[in-house]
Amino acid sequence: MRRLTSVVLLVLASILPEAAAAAPPRVMVGYYATYGDLPVEQLPFDELTHVCHAFLRTDAKGELVTTDAMPNPSLCDAAHEHGVKVLVTLGGGLTVQGLELVSKDPAKLQGYADRVVQLVRDNGYDGVDLDWEFPRDAATRAGHAALVAALREGLDAAADDADREAPYLLTAMVSPTAFFGQWIDAKAITPHVDWLAVMAYDLSGEWSRFAGHPAPLFASPRDPEADERSVAGAMRYWRDTRGVPAEKLVMGLPMYGRLLPVAEPYDRLDPAKAEDHRAVGYAEIRELVGKGWPSEWDNDSQAPWLQAIEGRSEVIGYDDPASVAKKAAWSQEQSLRGMHFWALHQDRMPDGKHWLLRAANKAWPAE
Repeated sequence: MRRLTSVVLLVLASILPEAAAAAPPRVMVGYYATYGDLPVEQLPFDELTHVCHAFLRTDAKGELVTTDAMPNPSLCDAAHEHGVKVLVTLGGGLTVQGLELVSKDPAKLQGYADRVVQLVRDNGYDGVDLDWEFPRDAATRAGHAALVAALREGLDAAADDADREAPYLLTAMVSPTAFFGQWIDAKAITPHVDWLAVMAYDLSGEWSRFAGHPAPLFASPRDPEADERSVAGAMRYWRDTRGVPAEKLVMGLPMYGRLLPVAEPYDRLDPAKAEDHRAVGYAEIRELVGKGWPSEWDNDSQAPWLQAIEGRSEVIGYDDPASVAKKAAWSQEQSLRGMHFWALHQDRMPDGKHWLLRAANKAWPAE
């Protein structure tokens, strides 16, 4: 009996640590845009685990573009005082052109990665978030993977050199559908990243045929383009079709809605009215609600719509605290790594709180 008990204990000792290590803590990642009107001191650090500072731009020649707002060591200092880590996000402007240029030449790509890593070290950032929108063919697919590998190698070497207690983080934003997602080499980059941030929004807009919701948790049977329009479908694409582990997937949520120039949701869009489409921040949406715009809950898609008043043919598909809570609960059920929010300045209410971020944390609290 003693021998049997010893064997059982040895088996448990061998598997329990592995099981415990298989579930990293959930993350709540807020994107802090340099062009937003939100001061650092008003950032909701208590409701975040990470901040992504966007954007560190790259020009068409592949050179980093710094400004008074980027990089920002003060942002890193303030976040660190609250135990929040800060990543610098590569993206915006002509960054795609610059990345395509440097990725064609291994020497240029290595030099670019080295400069990014040095900026991280010099300014107190905790890692890099790559927002390459988007690789579009076999050449840029290979270039994207090469850049991820070069950044990972450089960040690891820098962490060793600085004797950091924790390694530098590396994450990457990816498209929600196969249209661009097919040009991401998931097998190559997944081992190098801490997570992939799935931009599970902008699923509808002036590029669509019908006025579907831009970020519905589930597809609506009323939507003629339902097969390509759901947040759950986007996350399953990366997990099931592309083979990325759930613990390396972060669901993206928009802190804005999309105004669509139609009388009713799911109406056919008129290409001649493309300029009438626009993004509407959640704080502005709340102002429209206060002015009498009625809100309607779509139970199929688990998302709200806003209808214009005064006879205007406009609807807004958006997220509210209820839909965010549904997404947070679903993400937890699916064992995803966490959620990210674009962008924090769009969710700051007159009472100084961030209602959408608060709803996510309430539905999926930290353990």
